[in-house]
Amino acid sequence: MLADQFLTISRQGVRIDLALSVARASTSGERHAASSEGPYGTADKDLADPSEDRLCPRCGNKIPRHELRCPSCASHQGWWSPQRETVLLLSLLGLGLLFTVTGFATKRYHETQKTLAEQWYARGEAELKAGRPQAAIDDFETALLYAQSNTFYRLRLAQALLAAGRIEEARAHLLSLREQEPENGLVNLELGRLAVRQGKLSDALRDYHRAIYGIWENEPEDTRRQARLELCQFLLEHGDRAEAESELIALAADLPEDAEAHVQAGGLFFETKDYNRALTQFHQALGLERSQEAALAGAGEASFQMARYEEAKEYFERAVKENPADAHVARLLEMTNLVLGIDPFDHRISARERVRRVVRAFDEAVVRLEQCAQSHGDLLETSQPQTLIESVYARIQKLRSGVRARTLERNPDLIAQVMDVVVEAETVASSSCGAPQGLDQAILLAAQRHSGTQ
Repeated sequence: MLADQFLTISRQGVRIDLALSVARASTSGERHAASSEGPYGTADKDLADPSEDRLCPRCGNKIPRHELRCPSCASHQGWWSPQRETVLLLSLLGLGLLFTVTGFATKRYHETQKTLAEQWYARGEAELKAGRPQAAIDDFETALLYAQSNTFYRLRLAQALLAAGRIEEARAHLLSLREQEPENGLVNLELGRLAVRQGKLSDALRDYHRAIYGIWENEPEDTRRQARLELCQFLLEHGDRAEAESELIALAADLPEDAEAHVQAGGLFFETKDYNRALTQFHQALGLERSQEAALAGAGEASFQMARYEEAKEYFERAVKENPADAHVARLLEMTNLVLGIDPFDHRISARERVRRVVRAFDEAVVRLEQCAQSHGDLLETSQPQTLIESVYARIQKLRSGVRARTLERNPDLIAQVMDVVVEAETVASSSCGAPQGLDQAILLAAQRHSGTQ
């Protein structure tokens, strides 16, 4: 009975030692189930008899009697021991620290490079704005030393080279930039401008179209519109009105709700002699800004060119009211009034007024032809006319006696015959003695109005 009690107490002591060993093992990083496993991965119920020697399953050394753990393994499991896990952890920490320091140094280096590049770029912009392109070139080149991949700095360098007259260098930079970014709108626009500067029509068309349909980072609609406007102006300057009109039609379809933009488009249509589309643009401008002076003047001129003199008069009067100092519009208004006052075929006037206008036009044409003949030394009073002026004057003489108010009132069919001679006299005088002025010009404009010519 005493032996049984002793055995029970011994087993309880073993269990207590086992629990203490598990606690110590958990503090050393070993994960063993405290409730079910012993220090060697076996359940308490499978523990070997502590009275017998055992071999350590980890190192193979002999475990003395009554020792639950291998003394050899236990001596190497303290936190101060150079275990592989500890070495690996320290190595990783060291590498992390090294990467952090290296990353910080690299970041500082790039920030310094960026700051220096921005400073030199700002200096270049200031020099270029001040009209010193050569100094700007040096500054932009220095900025590129610190930011070699900055395409915008290279573009500004190319623009500075253009301003300095170094065309080929600028072209080389621009072509290189286009190779990197073929659809860059700004680069293609600069190449188009360079082609215009060199008078290369086909290159300008190609580069401007690339710019118009290219990629723009800032305000793409406005910049594309401006590029097309520049192209239209270039085409007009080179006399290619058909191509310019084609571009203008595309431009007009994409204009914003802005009076100035419509006035500008109307002016370009006017230059192509497409007066109807020009008038449409001026009307749209006036719809946005009723008293827009340029739109009023433009609408008046477009109407004038289409022989719509009543409309032209209205627009000119409003334009003069907005700007009385505009001498050009004032002269056009005066001419418009002369045309409306001399036109004998205006259906709104009375028969007496029509006769009065015919007589006045006839007298004016005779004076004009006589002055022209005198300047050329032609003999008007001759039985055998030799020149065109003399021939026309002979016809005038045959009609002269019948060009009286009473005669024309009794014979209105004579009006057309008289006006034919008047127009012929004015035309011959214009071709021989220069463009007509004042009432002479008004007579021709009135005749053209009804003949359907412009």
